[in-house]
Amino acid sequence: MFAANHRKLSELAKNAPSTLFKEIPDLEMIHWVPEEDSPRHMAISEGFRVERQYVSFDELYRAILRHGPLFVCHEQVDIIFTAVGGDYDGHIVAIRQSGRNIRRILIQSHLFEIEFGNFQGCISHIASNNAVGVEVELKHLWDMAKKLDLDPSKVDAERSYNRLEIDVFAALQLYRLAESMIEGDERAECIFKLGFGVGRLFSSAKNIATLEPDARRADEYARSYRERGRKGRSKDRKTKRLEHLFGHIKALVEANPALSRMKPIEVARLAVSDAAKAEPALWSQGAGQLEAYLTTYASDDTFREAFWRLFPTTG
Repeated sequence: MFAANHRKLSELAKNAPSTLFKEIPDLEMIHWVPEEDSPRHMAISEGFRVERQYVSFDELYRAILRHGPLFVCHEQVDIIFTAVGGDYDGHIVAIRQSGRNIRRILIQSHLFEIEFGNFQGCISHIASNNAVGVEVELKHLWDMAKKLDLDPSKVDAERSYNRLEIDVFAALQLYRLAESMIEGDERAECIFKLGFGVGRLFSSAKNIATLEPDARRADEYARSYRERGRKGRSKDRKTKRLEHLFGHIKALVEANPALSRMKPIEVARLAVSDAAKAEPALWSQGAGQLEAYLTTYASDDTFREAFWRLFPTTG
């Protein structure tokens, strides 16, 4: 776990890719930056490691106010715990990031022990794929509806709704249906099911607004790739890059055995620079996939044994 720098994270949030989403208060966004500029790397390199596990909400909240957002970094998921103001003053929002999937979960001070027991239980719950939190998504949905000039109580027959507007409209209608069914009984089972649906619809709407352009470009590139008849050679080029990079990593470690005590990713960054100079055509793409290459080296039968010999303690 690491504490991160509040100011730099706030600057990153201002660079969200969608004007609409910038206008929605307290909406946590991500954008794609080099690893060295990422919030996770920032926390690890410029923050400090938590020496003792937090237990209670108050202990965690005070630490966040003093040191900034807290990062919990797992192999498959990162969680950022941050204190926010406005409607959620005095509570904590957990931002769960796994690849391009982002969920926001409100950690309420008065329900902390009932829902999680302690901070370790909170981490385990949020790291789970089934983690659900609807309060933050719902507020953002209403903010978005206001920006889009949507009234979920009526359909404008003269208006041509786009996909984003339809998803927001449907999510808010669904939530209103839940409210009418439970009549204020928060213990009703359907609040979980419908609340889960609202959160998922919000994620869908956000993906349409922020990620669909990327998906379209990727699809266009894939079609072009097939048309040029190069798709079949992609796997061969990746295999060549794996072998070529491994040769340069091995050469560096053999020339300077002290490098074996460094993290493999650090040695790989040096090696890929040498590899790209040696065969620039081969490395016209793929140089940014070092973590994927190292995963292959550590697990694939072709490289695994030699890789662990190079990095016996840090691999």
